[in-house]
Amino acid sequence: MPATGIAQVLNRHPELAELTARITAFLDTHLPAPLCEEEHRPDWLALRAQAAQAGLTGFDVERAELGRVGQGMAMFLAGQRDCDAREVFSSGHAAMPLRYGSPALVRHTHELAVAQGKLAGVASSEPQSGSDLRDFRTVLVDHGDHFVLSGTKGLISRIKEACGFVVFGKIVDRDEADTADLREVPLSAVWVPMDTKGILTETTEPLGMRGWSFGYLHFVDVRLDKTLLLGMPEGGRRIFDTHFSAWRLMMALVCLGAAAAAIQESADRTRRRTVGRTPLVAIPSVAARLGTAAAEVQAATAWCFTLLERIDQGEIDTAASSAAKALATDAAYRAVDLALQLHGSEGYTRHTPLEKRLRDIRGLRIADGPNDILYSVLAHSLVTGGQQGGNRRLLTAGR
Repeated sequence: MPATGIAQVLNRHPELAELTARITAFLDTHLPAPLCEEEHRPDWLALRAQAAQAGLTGFDVERAELGRVGQGMAMFLAGQRDCDAREVFSSGHAAMPLRYGSPALVRHTHELAVAQGKLAGVASSEPQSGSDLRDFRTVLVDHGDHFVLSGTKGLISRIKEACGFVVFGKIVDRDEADTADLREVPLSAVWVPMDTKGILTETTEPLGMRGWSFGYLHFVDVRLDKTLLLGMPEGGRRIFDTHFSAWRLMMALVCLGAAAAAIQESADRTRRRTVGRTPLVAIPSVAARLGTAAAEVQAATAWCFTLLERIDQGEIDTAASSAAKALATDAAYRAVDLALQLHGSEGYTRHTPLEKRLRDIRGLRIADGPNDILYSVLAHSLVTGGQQGGNRRLLTAGR
């Protein structure tokens, strides 16, 4: 793989060497080669439980010196084997209840997600609004001593595997539930255990990322204790921006890991294959395209890790993180598409990992905000000088 970018990260962060070695050893044992679609699919949730036993599901929240840069390294390494391996390592979306929950919820979530390796999900997008936060219609009706959650979330991942979801919605008073202008109600976040009465699931088959279930969550008068609220009431936008500024970079690095593996496979193939007596890699147009793909992937990788370093230092840049995720997934898609082309007709089969990578990365160009929208976040920041929407700000305590 073109490991220059990763080597530079390890040079700046020698504390990551042990973590990188442990994750690589785990993957070599349980997922020794990239997956093809026609091969048997691993039990990803069981793999996550094994990762928990190996101490690989809580390092991002338990060890400050590893933090989000360490989580990003885990995502890159996972992506080299398979994009569906993205859920095996780190706390994932459980980081939100771990960082913003009550002390009792923090202890409970740590036991589930870190100690046992259970999976947490996030339910933000809605069928009618996608990722338009202001247009969310999921409501938490305030009944004084509890909330009643109603609404639909989808399309979202992990609906069968997750033990609970962080749900973003709008808190409204009981007397105003039918009349409130929800676009003017600030966002709130709440932890919703999946064994709570009133939750219905509906699955559908996605084009890619088939290792985890995909579909809708329907909340029908779900009663929730107020201790499940994350952070302050109406503090959901801050939680969303803080978490997804990092999480988008994690998904970018999953795709970049897959792209790096595809580039290395293509480099190996073009050295072996010949046109007449000329190695394929000696054809200038082939070498130029392969070099361009490698340069784009390495540049995007470096940008993502730089932004994660800034987050670990207490600063988030929502606009830059949004654009970096878009740029990285676009670059990764182009790299894998080129790799498929360089593999010829064999690349257009299920006998190589390339077609699965292409479908998986295509999905991650939509997940957590479509790329066109993410690029526009940076454009808006440039036009407004970063004064609107809280582009850059310092992180403070969660609750």
